[in-house]
Amino acid sequence: MSDNPKKWILAIDPGSDKVGFAVVNYDLSHGEMGIVYLAELHRMFKRLCVVPAEAAPQAVVIGNGTAAAIVCRLYNSLELELPVRFAEEKNTTYKARARYFADNPPTGFWRLVPIGMQVPPRPVDDYAACLIGEKYLVEQKLVEPAQ
Repeated sequence: MSDNPKKWILAIDPGSDKVGFAVVNYDLSHGEMGIVYLAELHRMFKRLCVVPAEAAPQAVVIGNGTAAAIVCRLYNSLELELPVRFAEEKNTTYKARARYFADNPPTGFWRLVPIGMQVPPRPVDDYAACLIGEKYLVEQKLVEPAQ
């Protein structure tokens, strides 16, 4: 096992009610993903960002959509020292649906219904956050080969 921990970012898909988050490694693999209500976001930031420096994310990447300013103000109020970056989140919700169904293929009768006509049985904000993080790493040319 390597002595160097994986470098990663915390990607955020901000919404007015709920927020998707994803740990995205520099090799484009992902770790923890989830959805929290905006009122609980500070706990998630503290849990994932208030850690020893070697285990902390390299940056917090926030999608520039619906509630980006609110999420950024909340993050700034915690006075954490991690850099904040913003990323374009155009079409991520649509693409998140496709990623969800790729990871969770329909079963039974639903296999016969075209994916484009289906709606995931749960919110996909976490998948959108993952896509935001991946896009950011690719656009900034920060992707590293898997070890």
